[in-house]
Amino acid sequence: MEAELEFASMSLRTIYREFMPSVYRMAFSYMQNHPDSEDVAQEAFLRLAQSGKSFADKRQVQAWLILTAANLAKDMLRRSRRRELPLETAENRPAPGEAGTSLRAAVLALPDRYRKVIYLHYYEGYSVEELAKLLHRPEGTIKTWLRRGRDSLRESLGAEGGIDL
Repeated sequence: MEAELEFASMSLRTIYREFMPSVYRMAFSYMQNHPDSEDVAQEAFLRLAQSGKSFADKRQVQAWLILTAANLAKDMLRRSRRRELPLETAENRPAPGEAGTSLRAAVLALPDRYRKVIYLHYYEGYSVEELAKLLHRPEGTIKTWLRRGRDSLRESLGAEGGIDL
């Protein structure tokens, strides 16, 4: 109850500061460039401010923002049909062969439902139970998606990936 009262008094500015990094990372995983990722993340926060939704705790707000950002990014990509990266964006991207590039590329290549659960589970720390509630799916479905996502990553990375999944 006390945590709920503390959460209710959080300002949008505080929520923005706390959750912007994870919302931006989700947006960037789709958009692959900084300007569009920033637009998606800001739109997610704008929708939160306009929604009037009430949440039980901070984790629910974070999950709502992350999922909203993912949906906004997919919509933007669908509309733009994936534009070419501007030159100034390319200079900030890691060079091929840098550590983590192959895993990141493999995660980005996953189908959307697997990418979401892999991201939320491994990068943001959500449990299977929490993911089931957030995505309105049975826990068994979430476990299956996680397993299939990991299997797909193992297959795409092969022995040279050097990642133990």
